[in-house]
Amino acid sequence: MAALSDLLPAAAVRLDVRAADWQEAIRTAGGLLVDADATTDAYTVEMLRNVEENGPYLVIAPGFALAHARPSPAVLRTALSWVRLAEPVEFGHESNDPVRLVVALAARDSAAHTDAMAALARLLADPATTRALREAPGPEDLRRILAGDESEPTAPVDAADAGDVTDAGNTAVAGEGERRKRTSGAPVPAAPSTRSSPSAATASAPACSSSTRWSRCSTAGAGPAM
Repeated sequence: MAALSDLLPAAAVRLDVRAADWQEAIRTAGGLLVDADATTDAYTVEMLRNVEENGPYLVIAPGFALAHARPSPAVLRTALSWVRLAEPVEFGHESNDPVRLVVALAARDSAAHTDAMAALARLLADPATTRALREAPGPEDLRRILAGDESEPTAPVDAADAGDVTDAGNTAVAGEGERRKRTSGAPVPAAPSTRSSPSAATASAPACSSSTRWSRCSTAGAGPAM
């Protein structure tokens, strides 16, 4: 599949955006996908509906939401958009709110969805990289980090923090599997167990973009602590 930096055009990055609530944050991310000719407006509606119907499972790590919906005709090509909020907003997640980084993923099919999630998981398994992404001063800086090109050395990361980031995507895969079972009836490979579950609502939530631990999403998606 294409590199993450290729899936994220500079025009699909907005930094220090003001949003009144999670709906506006997702609409902003969805609008960037539309402007990049990656989706139609219908996909933004689908992402909003996903949260309304399934809850805030897509807040997969502290401060980080991976907005997405199932592949549909509203997706014209696989792409990402990246929104960093000036002030964090609440999604209603018990342990990972408030959210400052909203990344929207649109995929043409399930394979593209899984590949993009796995690529994000590999990248975001490094706490130093997640910090660099959070602090990137501009769109091109962000794209260079996604491409694996960091010119500045990063400070050592505490082992406990590294564990938190690794765990951050674990429930994402579990949640994705549950959603797919309920919505399509298709069998889903079992995901590894997590150390803990933030809440009953999150544990039963669906979809891979949904979760609290990125490592599981390496096989269906994953996410960073932002």
